[in-house]
Amino acid sequence: MLSTLRHALTSPVTGPIATAAAVALAIALGVSAAGWRAQRAEYEARIAELNQAAERSQTTLRTQLASCHAAGQARQIAATAAEGRAPDGATRLLEQRPEGIDACARMESADRAVLSNLKR
Repeated sequence: MLSTLRHALTSPVTGPIATAAAVALAIALGVSAAGWRAQRAEYEARIAELNQAAERSQTTLRTQLASCHAAGQARQIAATAAEGRAPDGATRLLEQRPEGIDACARMESADRAVLSNLKR
């Protein structure tokens, strides 16, 4: 068995075959590496898109939260004004009506409707 292996390794045909196999493997590695780089670039572009979408969504949610807080403050001011005492700036808020009051009121009424259905 050793003599067969020695004969195969020392054969004049073995060198060119091994060289051709090494070149083919190097070419395959180069093609694969180029494909991996292209795929990596696609993934990085997709990650950048998702980050931008997340930032836009976060900005929208923060705006909605701020408008809900403003609506809550306006409701609180309206309640204290109904009691006969108006804090500073209450009339300004009541006249200007911050954006989002209607949306928050609709969300709160929808929440109350859902909760009332759950209590049954």
